Amino acid sequence: MKNMQTLDGKHSAGHWSGRFGFLMAAVGSAVGLGNIWRFPYLAGAQGGALFLIAYVVLILVVGFSLMIAEFAIGRSAAKNVVDAFGARKKGWGVVGVIGCVASFVIVSYYCVIGGWIMRYAAGYFDGGSFVAGGDYAEVFASFTGNSWEPVVCMLVFMAVCLVIILMGVKNGIERINKVLMPLLFVMLLFVMIVSLTMDGAVEGVKFFIVPDMNRVEKSDGIMGIFLAALGQAFYSLSLGLGIGTTYGSYAKKDISLTANTVLICVSDTLVAMIAGFAILPAVFAAGQQPTVGPGLVFVTLPAVFATLPPVLGSIVGVVFFLLVLFAAITSAIALIEVNVSVITEKFNIKRKWAAVLVVAAAALFGLMVSLSQGGRTGNLNLLDVFDSFSNTFLLPLAGILTCIYVGYVWKPKNAIEEITAHSENGVFRLGKLWSFNIKTVCPLLIAVLFVYGIVSLFV
Repeated sequence: MKNMQTLDGKHSAGHWSGRFGFLMAAVGSAVGLGNIWRFPYLAGAQGGALFLIAYVVLILVVGFSLMIAEFAIGRSAAKNVVDAFGARKKGWGVVGVIGCVASFVIVSYYCVIGGWIMRYAAGYFDGGSFVAGGDYAEVFASFTGNSWEPVVCMLVFMAVCLVIILMGVKNGIERINKVLMPLLFVMLLFVMIVSLTMDGAVEGVKFFIVPDMNRVEKSDGIMGIFLAALGQAFYSLSLGLGIGTTYGSYAKKDISLTANTVLICVSDTLVAMIAGFAILPAVFAAGQQPTVGPGLVFVTLPAVFATLPPVLGSIVGVVFFLLVLFAAITSAIALIEVNVSVITEKFNIKRKWAAVLVVAAAALFGLMVSLSQGGRTGNLNLLDVFDSFSNTFLLPLAGILTCIYVGYVWKPKNAIEEITAHSENGVFRLGKLWSFNIKTVCPLLIAVLFVYGIVSLFV
């Protein structure tokens, strides 16, 4: 098999300006709604500390190995995700196609949630009048069930993403991540400090870090907890979406894939844990339930903010929803960029028109997702359908195929050559362990949970 490890020509979309730019863009693609919206509600529903343990284990075993593999595939080929997988053996471009479909499906409902967050952030700027003095569940249901307001918010959110994409890889995606990522960390730490100083917050801390096997029965069981944790690991680290391969294709050879993958995994997990400490203790302190599901951010947290002194409650509300908005934007542009890169290179379409096409198509699907809220389409909630389809089926499937591709088509030794391309001594200390993991442990573990997830949908 020919080792197409290097491609010295200029990538059609350009490159990151340097190591820090690549790191911030990659962290931005990973840190998003998955960390701040999805992780806390899943932890609340799946046993707290038990879910956290399963999540960390899967990040170590699966997350690191798959992420560095995707970066290596992308940088080696210096092509879009479909051509990167198809460069070594005909037919394997289908893995990239799955990633494109998954990223499009997710961004089509991601933008709807982004619009909701934008509305709540704006609502707290005027003192929280948007949610003041009412039943928070009713406020959320009334807003999402509205025919036009959520759609307008979704379109504004997508317009912001489009502007950033049109500015390019270095001047748009990289620059916005360099600003928003450090700011997001600071804002999240502020909310966490406020949460941990609330009366009764210690019960939320215990729930989050002290394992209690009695919670297994209240969740979906051990297998259910690990399945949820696997889906969260894929969702949070943007695995199987083509983002790692696409962003890797913009990386130069002097960027250490090993060091950056470690930093990304650590940063992403740290943000998720800080989000847990920022949200769950506050929920317990306010006497609310952590098991409410996706509505935790939009229903429970406004109730929590209302227990704070009025001025502080408004400030915390603004800061929290702004940081979630920033996280949503950085991840959304990564999801969009995957398909923009493919369309630009595969169909020889100018980047700006490819961006407009992808955003317009995603907004159209987002419109359908938005209109499916509030019971307008009976029991069919497209947000739940798209989320379940992508996280239970598409992402694990892409993960298994990526493992097989690296382990048996490209071969680990060739991948390691690419991973160590920046190093003078060409040493990847975890090389043997990583090779074994990517060939056996990862695909088998993902496959078991994948089959379990599919079966559970019909049982």
